[in-house]
Amino acid sequence: MIDAAIVGLGRWGRTLVGSVQGKSEKLRFTRTVSRDPDRVHDIAARLGLGVVGELGSVLGDPTIDAVVLATPHSLHCEQVIAAARAGKAVFCEKPLTLTKTDAARAIDACREARVALGVGTDKRFFPALRELLRLAKDGELSRVLHLEAISATRSPGRPPNGGIRSKNRRPAE
Repeated sequence: MIDAAIVGLGRWGRTLVGSVQGKSEKLRFTRTVSRDPDRVHDIAARLGLGVVGELGSVLGDPTIDAVVLATPHSLHCEQVIAAARAGKAVFCEKPLTLTKTDAARAIDACREARVALGVGTDKRFFPALRELLRLAKDGELSRVLHLEAISATRSPGRPPNGGIRSKNRRPAE
């Protein structure tokens, strides 16, 4: 069993924890890191997580095998590097970093430390994208020179378009 810490217990951090907590035989979250521990105390207790206020607390803890980053994008690079240096596997929500240079730094840190680095880009596993890849590999699309895509999904309980109504758009049903 991999014992992990979730860094950032906002909406997406809670989604990540909820997707495995009590359901996976391979991964469990035992801690959360929050810059405002009092704010997340109740939800952390419901999820069975201890709360700490500093990333260093979990990086120095030998019982934590991995960290999952659901933090602001601008923090990812330094957090990935710190986790790697501490010998912790890292799963980072997209984007990995804000620049190519920082992405290379983060990847290099994980390679040097010989720790796993995962990035949350799950759309590549969607059936439509797998089919698109098959079509391209089989030559059914001819030679692909450029590809663009837009993928939009709704979060449960949130209106489409951020709740903004346009006089040309009917409200969602």
